Amino acid sequence: MSRPVLKLFLGFLLCGCFSSKEVWAQQNLSVDSPNFIVIYIDDLRWDALGASGNSLISTPNIDSLASAGHYFPNSFVTLSICTPSRAAFLTGKYGSQNGVMSQSHNTVKPEIKSVAQYLKNAGYKTSVFGKWHISNLPKSMGFDYEYYFRGLVPYWDVTYILNGQKTKTKGFVDDVTVEGAINYLREISGSGSPFFMWLNTFAPHMDEDFSWSARGRTLSHYPTDEMPVPKTWPADFSGMPPYIKTHRPHQRALEYGYDRAYPLKSHVRGYYAAATDMDAALGKLFKSLKNMGFLNDTYIILMGDNGWFMGEHGLTSKVLAYEESIKVPLIVSGPGIEHKSSDELMLNIDIMPSVLDLAGLSVPNDIQGESFKPLLTMGTPNKTTWRKNIFYEAPVPVHGSKPHYALRTHEWKLIQTFNEENPDKLIYEELYHIASDPNETTNLVEKKNEKSILNSLREILKNKIEISKNAAAN
Repeated sequence: MSRPVLKLFLGFLLCGCFSSKEVWAQQNLSVDSPNFIVIYIDDLRWDALGASGNSLISTPNIDSLASAGHYFPNSFVTLSICTPSRAAFLTGKYGSQNGVMSQSHNTVKPEIKSVAQYLKNAGYKTSVFGKWHISNLPKSMGFDYEYYFRGLVPYWDVTYILNGQKTKTKGFVDDVTVEGAINYLREISGSGSPFFMWLNTFAPHMDEDFSWSARGRTLSHYPTDEMPVPKTWPADFSGMPPYIKTHRPHQRALEYGYDRAYPLKSHVRGYYAAATDMDAALGKLFKSLKNMGFLNDTYIILMGDNGWFMGEHGLTSKVLAYEESIKVPLIVSGPGIEHKSSDELMLNIDIMPSVLDLAGLSVPNDIQGESFKPLLTMGTPNKTTWRKNIFYEAPVPVHGSKPHYALRTHEWKLIQTFNEENPDKLIYEELYHIASDPNETTNLVEKKNEKSILNSLREILKNKIEISKNAAAN
């Protein structure tokens, strides 16, 4: 089947047969006490959307959301792994502040309030659906209603926790999550209270067997031989920390067969198909929101919890501070938000203060994220008022990584890797000119003509690392 026909077929088959105009046309310009739905998509890298310009993948429903709202393609996470990313969103703080810096360091400090707790105190109904991946229980984090599963599961017939009780389910995991959310919305419809919902998909994360068990009919529309291989494949480790070649990020990729084109293309196929099935589930939610009349007063914020390497640099998984791992999509749609795409440097910790700001609540002074409400309402933002760089921290070895930190500007990225036994000992540096080398193929750290920018970035990163380490020590 040709690619244009495939896109049309999948768009018809999977989006519930409605157009973006039909779904999103009912938005008012302003609203008091708005509702919020934050959708966190597991392992969704920034370019795994049709809206990103990817002509091979079919994600018509998320594309529809992007076409109706504000799309931030230059968005990042503070640490690219499931548990810390979720804690960062909930608290608006880096892991060094909230206590969650790896899968094993997975408990949010009890004195730190989550976005759900602030909204609950302001009279919001709070709920969480889908994947839950921190050790704190949802109730303790301010969620009144819970329908979730923990960690790694199969794609089909997952056991959920429904308000404290184990519940067996049938069907595709993201369909079950969305159906639970829709049923909840029906229950609270007409209650008069605003709501905050956090909905977490599982796809396109690998399942418990480390594969993507997408629907057969979806897989059949992604021919393996038509799937791409990355521009940085085969692997070239020159300019990268030498340990990467011998540790899990590359060795696991070899186990998957990424040194050969066909196994790699097969994984790309599975990832794309899983993303398409996930998108179809979200289409049901969007259509139900329209039918129940919620779109007039509901903000929808969609973001990836982290990215995922599909063979780039010979790697798999995430954590490492390269673009495919740390860069994710961010889309904001809701009352008064017009379609726009802008390149501000966004972080997952920005969602929490933005929700509070949009709800008309004050943002606590200790929140590290920034409210993006001004970017949504002021037209063309003053570039001097928004951050000029983002800081990435991965101080705890995870999935074969060594402690490392990164500073990313619009033009440059500096990555510093440290000794595992002596965290203050710098063992490797990487400098990439992202503007001309978006695939991070040429390490410029030894180039004499880049010494000025290198020293400038070093000084900024040094200060941010010091703040991070001091926070983690307290």
